[in-house]
Amino acid sequence: MKNLLRITIVVLAFSGIANAQGAVIAEEIRSYMNAESSDEVIEVKDKAGKTHYVRSAATTSTHHIGGQNTSTNTVVFDAFNAHPEWQNMNVVVDWTGSMYSYVGQVVRWHHLNKDKQLINSMVLFNDGDDKLRQGNKHKPVGSTGGIYFPDHLEIDSFLKTVALAVDNGGGGDGPENDVEAIIAAQAHDQTGSDFVLIADGTSIRDIALVNQIKRPVHVILCDHVTPDYITLARATGGSITWPGGYTDYSNQCTAHHVTYCNHHHTHDVACHVH
Repeated sequence: MKNLLRITIVVLAFSGIANAQGAVIAEEIRSYMNAESSDEVIEVKDKAGKTHYVRSAATTSTHHIGGQNTSTNTVVFDAFNAHPEWQNMNVVVDWTGSMYSYVGQVVRWHHLNKDKQLINSMVLFNDGDDKLRQGNKHKPVGSTGGIYFPDHLEIDSFLKTVALAVDNGGGGDGPENDVEAIIAAQAHDQTGSDFVLIADGTSIRDIALVNQIKRPVHVILCDHVTPDYITLARATGGSITWPGGYTDYSNQCTAHHVTYCNHHHTHDVACHVH
């Protein structure tokens, strides 16, 4: 009985620690969002050649979210700064452990550039909550779960959903249910807006379902490019941004029966046609 009681106490203590993590992450995002800005204004031209001005979301001090230093990798800021034509987008974010700092970049950029109307809707996914740890050995393709729809327009509500998604789990294995989350976002939003997917370079558990996505997906990879994300961007006529590079698979390629597009830096596009 003493051993059972000891185990129960340990489990409850661990549960309390796990549940506290979501609140910590949420408050770190709030602090990051409200951090002092450099007030730098960036001039950039969109794909049509029109000039836009956006506020840099860079902070004047270092901030950490979930132990990750957001100042070491600004790929999300860089992508949104480079694409002012991305307006009213449906933003889908991998919300597993390594990604916590990047949703902070999304929210901060949106907060400082509200006039750009970046976000139409937002979806977070953590690849099935904690199914593996709870004894479920399988994550069915297309119904893995762990998908959340935070209200990006109301910060307190948004951060509550962020905390809930953290506390409910971080996936537990490598592949992620990116396509399932995008399909859920597609069903949730009927405006026809494109998707921005923010992820890391793992594999996609449900890439076989990519033909169910009916709109372009603009992938922002926070580290390296992997084959599944090339497939996702190319099949939907979207694009990929990664630290130091960009590839466009949009209609300027697909309209010419493209076989494949090479990865090029500094927003160049190289198309190979039949």
